[in-house]
Amino acid sequence: MSTPPAALVMEARGLVKRYGQVTALDGADFELRSAEILAVIGDNGAGKSTLIKALSGAIIPDEGEMFLDGKPVKFHTPIDARHRGIETVYQDLALAPAMTIAENLFLGREIHKPGPMGRLLRLLDKKKMDAEAVAHMNDLQIGIGSSTQAVETLSGGQLQGVTVARSAAFARLVVIMDEPTAALGVKE
Repeated sequence: MSTPPAALVMEARGLVKRYGQVTALDGADFELRSAEILAVIGDNGAGKSTLIKALSGAIIPDEGEMFLDGKPVKFHTPIDARHRGIETVYQDLALAPAMTIAENLFLGREIHKPGPMGRLLRLLDKKKMDAEAVAHMNDLQIGIGSSTQAVETLSGGQLQGVTVARSAAFARLVVIMDEPTAALGVKE
């Protein structure tokens, strides 16, 4: 007796993206099932990054449809995708070098102090953010000295770890990685 396939979490049908006369994505289909790890492999210029940008809301496809849990979706920005539970790790890592690990992990999603201090004065709960940052980094077994150190002091592998930890911390459905090893050195 065979096991039925896991439910589709994310699906795309016939995605097309053109830049003037250049077709960067030509009718791409994509299926991601629950608990599945999927790699998209191809030559340079094959459209991998364009597909990832379409799936994560960084670009809007010219044609095609996308679905989350079987329901049609349209992303106009990466924030739209985030609100639907999709987080993306881009090649350039998108970190603020002078900020701490904890600040980068919670960038744009800062935790405020409870009560009027947080609600009205918008004071950050730095202790909670630091503790959660350490927990997220430990969950992924990424060694760091302190969550309060600036990310500019980290190695390439640790920088990548911060971006992956940030995505894993907030993704409810999907974590997308666009060439996750691009920023790593040979040793890492």
